[in-house]
Amino acid sequence: MNRLNQIRGIACALLLLAASPASGAELQVPVPESPTLYERLGAWDGIARIVADTVALHERNPAISHYFRDIDRERLIASVTAFFAAGSGGPNHYQGKDMTAAHAHMGLSAADFDAAVGDVMQALVNNGVGQREQDEVRSILLSLKDPVLGTAAATP
Repeated sequence: MNRLNQIRGIACALLLLAASPASGAELQVPVPESPTLYERLGAWDGIARIVADTVALHERNPAISHYFRDIDRERLIASVTAFFAAGSGGPNHYQGKDMTAAHAHMGLSAADFDAAVGDVMQALVNNGVGQREQDEVRSILLSLKDPVLGTAAATP
């Protein structure tokens, strides 16, 4: 997500440079006001609903439900909501562990990760989230695969 904001910033800077008086152009370039993914997901409340629905799906998913048997459900939802909000352009209230540390004790497999991502994607659909936002969330999740599986250092 930060890369997308950086790319947008660079593109705006280039457009502004091209339209500067030094270039001889008098072009007025409007800066697009695009809502963040956080805003498009319904801000804090929308993300909290998506996370709660995701946890419920995880608890019913035979492939990964055993990871959710003895958890503090409300604490998990609060922590994941804060992480998701911060990672989607919202306020940064996440003070938890990094993804590798948070999942190290779990011994997750790639299949476990894929099952969890499938649940997140279903929660997005269940909450009426559009395709563009689904694609963005999927990209964010896939960027977290190596850290969640504890293999981030193994990738070049």
